[in-house]
Amino acid sequence: MVEVQLKKKVTLKRKGESVAFTFNGKLKVKLIWGTDTDQDLCIFFKKKDGQIGGVFSNEYRNKKSDLGTLNDFPYMLHMGDNKEPQPGGEEVEQINVARLDEIDTAYVCVVNYGAAIEGEDVTFSEDHARIELQSDSGDYLEVLADSKEHGHVYCVCSIKNENGENSLKNESRVMDLGTAFEEIPGFELICN
Repeated sequence: MVEVQLKKKVTLKRKGESVAFTFNGKLKVKLIWGTDTDQDLCIFFKKKDGQIGGVFSNEYRNKKSDLGTLNDFPYMLHMGDNKEPQPGGEEVEQINVARLDEIDTAYVCVVNYGAAIEGEDVTFSEDHARIELQSDSGDYLEVLADSKEHGHVYCVCSIKNENGENSLKNESRVMDLGTAFEEIPGFELICN
């Protein structure tokens, strides 16, 4: 009988902590949360040639192209914006990634949409959210989105692509919309 072992789930708990990972065709990036808050999963990026972009809900600009595509650049596809979690359960938003070779750095962000629109003072700690990245090569990475800092945007982690090698870094930066606009390449795409 062949001995088989599962790869361990790696949870990056400290800001600045990073880990290498591989994938050969599909990476699933999931936002999972357990409250009735309207959370939005977004990936903003800076290409190796300096251009910026993002994949996010098409409801920000009413453009289906904002969801992305797996067949052409950006090789990322947002699987749809879930409005509200089901009672008593966790809700999931997912972005699939097919390639990262043209991306220098991608920023995985969560936007508390309702609070941002209403100008409410909130933290992410009460939403019990986390980002899970699962590669087709078996890597399973998790970063908690549980900061007690106040703000509407949570830059949870970044993915760096250097020489064909990918690494995930825990960013754990909560910010207001203005700071996100200034500091996250591509965030401006969802702002007026």
